[in-house]
Amino acid sequence: MTFAYVREGVSAVWVLALFVVGFAVGISSVTGWMTLAAVALISIVILQRLWRAPEQTLSESINKARR
Repeated sequence: MTFAYVREGVSAVWVLALFVVGFAVGISSVTGWMTLAAVALISIVILQRLWRAPEQTLSESINKARR
């Protein structure tokens, strides 16, 4: 069984975690928040490009052929 939105969920959790760390560290400048946002966006782009969909399993291929 595969989950349709795992990649997006991981991205959302990652961004929230980064901003929680930003609050915990005490970032108070606009430049600091912009840097944190840039890190979040760059890491999401990297994650989206590197995360590939899994190959189709044998049972999925058989079920698809039966339809």
